[in-house]
Amino acid sequence: MISDADRPINEDCSVVALGNQLEAAILMYLVSKKELKDNMCLPTEPITPIKVSDGETNSYSSISWTTTLKYVLSAAFLSVAVLEFSLWFPFVLPGLTTASADTYIPAFFVYDEEHTKFDNTPWTYNTDYLLTIVMSILAIQCILARSDNDQKNQRSLCLRLCSASLLICYAISTLAGAWAHQHFTSVESLNTTRFRIFWFVCVGNVSFASCYMGLIGREVQRHFGVTGAVPMGPWWFWPAYGCYMALTCGLGYISFKRPACDIFIAGGTQYPSTFFCLGALGFRKWPQQNSKKITVGKETSIELVKPMYRAMYYIGFISNAPLLPIYPILVQYTDMTLGGVNAFLHTWLLVAWGMQGISLVHLCKAVSKGERRVEAVAEKQQYSGGPALIYSVILIPLALMALDRARISLS
Repeated sequence: MISDADRPINEDCSVVALGNQLEAAILMYLVSKKELKDNMCLPTEPITPIKVSDGETNSYSSISWTTTLKYVLSAAFLSVAVLEFSLWFPFVLPGLTTASADTYIPAFFVYDEEHTKFDNTPWTYNTDYLLTIVMSILAIQCILARSDNDQKNQRSLCLRLCSASLLICYAISTLAGAWAHQHFTSVESLNTTRFRIFWFVCVGNVSFASCYMGLIGREVQRHFGVTGAVPMGPWWFWPAYGCYMALTCGLGYISFKRPACDIFIAGGTQYPSTFFCLGALGFRKWPQQNSKKITVGKETSIELVKPMYRAMYYIGFISNAPLLPIYPILVQYTDMTLGGVNAFLHTWLLVAWGMQGISLVHLCKAVSKGERRVEAVAEKQQYSGGPALIYSVILIPLALMALDRARISLS
């Protein structure tokens, strides 16, 4: 029989034991919860930074309301300013001011016999259909870029979905464009609500593509980039930007008498997300493919990325830029038919978008098959000036536009 003197001691021991068990249970719960959130695409609570190869730190963590307000204002400013820049830039290109003025005539979805040119030949819509097929195939390949490891597949899921979504945007755009070129054969038909819907689907998807390009840049930075090399921001920044561009497209702000011009202006709004993608993959030193430090069968995602596909990634994302000045040159200064011009431009798009798609499939496979890599301190110091460079590349063109408009208003 236990004496009264011993009872408090035993009870204290029981309480201590119970407390230890409770603490162990809480720790196990927190660990399991953290592992779950590390594998999720969009965590809803803050993530504690960890040193891993794919940079999965605070990509989707919650932020204060002051920081949220800062990003809301930044997204609003960037969206409005870049749209204005895209509408201003064609008219200040050296040697092309006259050609651009004769080509980029605002329409707001109201077309006329004098200025409207809309090709209906097979050269135009068949090459559009070809683009639809190729982009759809590449989108499916991105989704299927998996491995036998479910955990690695979960890590690559966001990149695979965003890459496929970008390519599907291209596919839907060219499908709607092909149908419009094939079936709307008169100016009267262009002034119908039906054409406006089809053409909004065509141009709106190009306008909204910046959303997926920005999200791809985030995922590329997480898996292949150096921590802090590019400014990440909240995940909703690029969707907000893309929604604004698509909305302005639907309201007619990106509408010209030659409907093909709409595509080039919409493509011009992609330049911030394009440079963001380029910086995410480019701001780092890549390991040599034949390095003795690489263990066969244990390669990290970074070590699996081949130089040829990196080059395709860079060229694919930047090579559409020349199309903006090339189009007015071809339609104003050459004898090419409109169908020939469109076929040439669609072939250019096939090469550029194709390189984007092929390189993205390769990156998705690298994440799905590669091992995690601990990021060394020396790596973080490779491109400490990356964010400043990204900001400069994006803001300098906007500053030039502001200076030009100030000069005009003062003269």
